[in-house]
Amino acid sequence: MAIEVELPREIELAIKANKDLDALVRKRIEREILEDIKNDIFISKIYDTLLERSDLSEDDVNELDHKMKREIMEKLGWR
Repeated sequence: MAIEVELPREIELAIKANKDLDALVRKRIEREILEDIKNDIFISKIYDTLLERSDLSEDDVNELDHKMKREIMEKLGWR
């Protein structure tokens, strides 16, 4: 799978000026993305495990979600 990453202009210029930086930056980006994906999967599995034991239905969750958002909006004066 290929992923395009847009770098800030100053980093692009530094990489063009020093080809050794290209491999270094590429490896760093790959490592960071891999770590983020692993963490996201881990957190998703934790939530799945917690939700398996929940007595709340999807409708209950949606009702709580809307109630909390409504109350937050009221407290912030957005409503």
